[in-house]
Amino acid sequence: MTILIFTSNSGKLVEFQKMLKNEINLVGLKELNELSSNHNVEPIENSDYFLTNAFIKVFVALKYIYNNKNIQKFNEIKKIIIDDSGLCVPGLNYLPGVHSANYAGYPKDDKKNKLKLADEILKSSKSFDYANEKRLSAFFVCFLFEINFNQINDFEFINNFDFTEASSFVNKNLIENENELLKKVDLKRVGGFHSISLPFSMFYKEFPLDIHLNIHYGYCNGEVSSKEQNLISGAGHGYDSQFFSLANKDLSFASISMEEKNRLSHRAFAMEAFKKKNDFNKSSKNIQQ
Repeated sequence: MTILIFTSNSGKLVEFQKMLKNEINLVGLKELNELSSNHNVEPIENSDYFLTNAFIKVFVALKYIYNNKNIQKFNEIKKIIIDDSGLCVPGLNYLPGVHSANYAGYPKDDKKNKLKLADEILKSSKSFDYANEKRLSAFFVCFLFEINFNQINDFEFINNFDFTEASSFVNKNLIENENELLKKVDLKRVGGFHSISLPFSMFYKEFPLDIHLNIHYGYCNGEVSSKEQNLISGAGHGYDSQFFSLANKDLSFASISMEEKNRLSHRAFAMEAFKKKNDFNKSSKNIQQ
């Protein structure tokens, strides 16, 4: 079985391969694009919700495979994995959330994002003192979408639609589902995960009722600080230098080894849910919940 990881980032592809312990064949967009002149349409992630921003990638991925089904490599794909991640700070109304990458606006700038987060922490009445800094409780979250099929022709209906924007799928039921998932996070635990199944019709009423996708939701809890800490040169990205896991409140994600970070990360927990659902080796002993 071949699984499509919907990313052009080779580093992320390697990360998924390590998490699955090389048990299956993974392929990314970069490899597929080299085989076809019919490339995928770039999805526009313009909604305020993780579920819909992830689903536009689902839609685009299925259409991409369907339109290239005569190419053997595409035809071998029987599962698609798509993820959408972000940093949620309950004390800031769960922001940056789905807008984590562009919290300070466009063009995207990690430095400006971190400065804005620090400023919001300092202004918040819910922040608390920790040593010589201010902090707020926070968690990283990963929504891992999984789509299974025996043959891509099951999704022939997808060619009747031309969606490119995530905002096309925003609806009341999805908003309620996402809010419920976010509220399930137990901020006292190092991390955890949940899995749910939703019909395609939940995203758009004209989509089939009998086709479902699995959503594996992983989170890692901690605190975000008004001050950065980066004790390992070149380590971490995004908000890592401001995030301190409950597993070690004195070392940020930019001050611990990559091995330790991967063990505690939101994506690791989401992958644990995926492996549990799919019966890939039993639940890992080094995942703390």
